Amino acid sequence: MPTPMRILVALSSREISDELLRGIRIYQAEHPRLQLVLCVLEYASLHSRHLLRSSIARVRPDGVLAELFWPGARRDIAPGLPVVCVNCDFARSSFPTVSLDQARIGVLAAEHMLAQDLPHYAFAAVTGYEYGAALRWRGFRDRLKRAGHTCHLIDDYIRKPVAQRLTDVGLRDWVAQLPTPIGIHAYFQTLAMRIIWACGEVGLRVPEDVAVIGGRDQPVMATDWTPTVSGVAINRSQVGFDGLRLLDGLLHGTRPPKRPVLVPPTEVVARQSSDYRGMRDPEVARIRRAIAEGAYRPLVVKELLAHTRLSRRALERRFERHMGHTLHDEIVAAHMQQAQRLLRTTLLSPAEVARQSGYGGYAAFAVAFRRHTGLTATAWRRQAVTMTSPACQ
Repeated sequence: MPTPMRILVALSSREISDELLRGIRIYQAEHPRLQLVLCVLEYASLHSRHLLRSSIARVRPDGVLAELFWPGARRDIAPGLPVVCVNCDFARSSFPTVSLDQARIGVLAAEHMLAQDLPHYAFAAVTGYEYGAALRWRGFRDRLKRAGHTCHLIDDYIRKPVAQRLTDVGLRDWVAQLPTPIGIHAYFQTLAMRIIWACGEVGLRVPEDVAVIGGRDQPVMATDWTPTVSGVAINRSQVGFDGLRLLDGLLHGTRPPKRPVLVPPTEVVARQSSDYRGMRDPEVARIRRAIAEGAYRPLVVKELLAHTRLSRRALERRFERHMGHTLHDEIVAAHMQQAQRLLRTTLLSPAEVARQSGYGGYAAFAVAFRRHTGLTATAWRRQAVTMTSPACQ
């Protein structure tokens, strides 16, 4: 029987999330010899340094999985104790590190905005304060540069005698001076919401004048806002899974990787706030809203025609001209997005997912889902939940 190994999981209060811990627990469930002890660090280096030292002395772990966010953290770790960092500034980390691929998130956000065919772009974040924001900004900016565009930047952090965040009034003034139409990527979802508010204050329409995409997608918050807010789905579960997997390898003599393990984003979750392309034609926009709002039930074109004065043929021509795909494709995509959300965030059976995604029977849903994704619903859920990054291959 394998010898049990005790792992100290030390995360700061700002980084502890159900997703991160879920990934750690998934790996631990597959490797029950690993015994986890959770330690919550305060996000202040002096207190965290003392807490980490005392926890190591008390738990006497075989390895440590931690968010080490202060300089000189190696001095707080006993020599020879295997350590893996998660969600840290890997440029300054002296330990093997697993983190989100912030540059790739920026690239994905830029590509989503480029697909909207906007003439202007901007990035909003605390680039001088958050290490991830600087990486995200470079990814976003460089992708736009390759496409022949420049990018405006606002740093949501003012360096005064006392450092402080930009006020809502300051954000409003920044938005007012931007060229339009423009696409803005905000590092935080809450910052995207502040930008949407600022647009309303100066009479700019979202997304017709200003298209906005937030950072890490937070579905409950994003869908309760008006307009609903686009975001980037990131896999914090993957970070936890890969972090413990890497530590497990170190405990068994595997050499640490020479570079940090970066977990790529999953997808852009497109909602109303960034839908510039689909809002240029009011008739197309009206039908797209009806489709999105009714994605949980069966939809037929005859019903949708009640929302427009156009004939079916005229509406279909406009869809193909403005969206690059058919009205039927839009309906299927809405059903599939609903199904994928339910598979990723609930424990509903595939048959129940089919019912709540607008399909009268599971057989038709199964065929459509496999055609759309290349996988069965069960396989897609397993892939979404149990990690597919290169570190797990």
